Amino acid sequence: MTPVLQFIHVTKTYTLPAGDVIALDDVSFTVEPGEFVAVMGPSGSGKTTLLNLMGCLDVPTEGEICINGTSIADMNDNELTHVRLNTIGFIFQYFHLFPLLNIIENVTFPQVMKDKGKANNKRAHEILQSVQLETKLYTHRPNELSGGQQQRVAIARALINDPPLILCDEPTGNLDSKTGRGIMEMLFALREAGRTIIMVTHDPNNAEYATRIIQIRDGQIE
Repeated sequence: MTPVLQFIHVTKTYTLPAGDVIALDDVSFTVEPGEFVAVMGPSGSGKTTLLNLMGCLDVPTEGEICINGTSIADMNDNELTHVRLNTIGFIFQYFHLFPLLNIIENVTFPQVMKDKGKANNKRAHEILQSVQLETKLYTHRPNELSGGQQQRVAIARALINDPPLILCDEPTGNLDSKTGRGIMEMLFALREAGRTIIMVTHDPNNAEYATRIIQIRDGQIE
């Protein structure tokens, strides 16, 4: 079976006025289909850089990254955008919903980007129902929803293009503990349904939902 994600001797260096900073140092790992991987480490360890590279939001200085067996090394911006729209769903700590769009419009936004302006509202309704958001909220704007409701919308948006890989950045960091548990149970159910989940977290309780934990410190996998 082809791995969903491979890092092969990946190094990421940032050139700054004060000198080069090595954010990731010769990192190698593989994520297989259906895994739920938690990435943990202290602040400044390289978690954010790792997430950006996994999401094709940045490219390595050295080494190779493969998604579904295909190297991203020679992809141009359009090809990387295609990978992000079709292969990867993103869930963020601060939701990153568009404040002027209603819930349906937020959920269908990646679909509109992928299908050149076409939105499938029926599909959006189905996904929002699957994440247990009340129908009466679909025409509301994000600021009219609670934090937990907004995160459910963010999960629905991540799923709209049916990506095999879901990347989560502290998905419960802005929520109370009860709501956070509900979100984690939802992510675990997505993994049970066949999705591959990679989650950056500092919370050991969240990490208990993972099938594997990757520890990172000073830019290196421990």
